[in-house]
Amino acid sequence: GASPPAAGGAPAAFVVNSAGADSSLLGIPGTWELKETRAGNLCMARAVFTQDPPGADEGRVTVSSPCFDTGSGAWRAVYTGDAPTFGWALDYERSTVLYSASRVEAARPGGTVKARGIIRAAKRSEPNKLAPVGTFEAQAKLPASASR
Repeated sequence: GASPPAAGGAPAAFVVNSAGADSSLLGIPGTWELKETRAGNLCMARAVFTQDPPGADEGRVTVSSPCFDTGSGAWRAVYTGDAPTFGWALDYERSTVLYSASRVEAARPGGTVKARGIIRAAKRSEPNKLAPVGTFEAQAKLPASASR
């Protein structure tokens, strides 16, 4: 018989208590430094997140990189269910690129948020045909004190 997976096998999507979840713990609004791997190529990128309204679980994002055209779109954090998720979608002329964080380590003020996940893309003409195109790791330094 197959042995059951170890208790620590599947990483929790968020290492935060979702009841006390707050996007400021994710460094949002703010800037994330991304390391992307697409087709075996490593690429650095920067994602700038804004909130609308302040404190919301969604907003706008712009991602810039020397490796690909700057893209902008929307981000969203979802704290419901067993596995809260965080991700963003960039809208290009011919395609949509989705970043889905499979693991996010929130941080306290002055700490560093870390995240990792997968990048998928679809042609705008075939939005339901999402295909994985790479992976990403991200980090964001939080300000020393939350402004409240």
